[in-house]
Amino acid sequence: MDYESFLKDLDTRLELYFQEHQSFIHCKSGCSFCCEKGDYPMSDIELRYLMKGYAGLDNETKILVQANIKTIKKGGTCPFLINQKCSVYQYRPIICRVHGLAYLCKENTVKLPYCTNNGLNYSQIYEDGEITINPITENLDTPNLIKEFLKTIEPQDTINQTDYVIKNLYDWLK
Repeated sequence: MDYESFLKDLDTRLELYFQEHQSFIHCKSGCSFCCEKGDYPMSDIELRYLMKGYAGLDNETKILVQANIKTIKKGGTCPFLINQKCSVYQYRPIICRVHGLAYLCKENTVKLPYCTNNGLNYSQIYEDGEITINPITENLDTPNLIKEFLKTIEPQDTINQTDYVIKNLYDWLK
């Protein structure tokens, strides 16, 4: 399976999860809390796919992204965020695709979206470090989903060792 096919299948699953939890999710166009502060962990596969999206941008947007990359800070704003919108939305990494959902990750801990603390997603059912609903039971963390993708690759397909490496966007771009 190629990466785009994997993402298509993942997006189908995620759409169901977002529908299932729609009453707790407040994501909308122009809301960019999740893009304004973060590390944006991704694998080399995701970075290459993201850069494919970048290559398709118009020159004006590319110049804006390049300027953002020159000033990128660890834990800061995503350089692909232009006018509070993702300039490479179709090509965004897994962390961005799953953001907004509450899900179980390793050791049965619940991962909540960053915006919960801003009174947005899941905030109405979050109190004292606990949510009062069942989270998504699938582990949607980037390393877990990249491993899932790598298991789908045919033996004749080549995999680089860096495909397994997860770094934050800052480290990939600097």
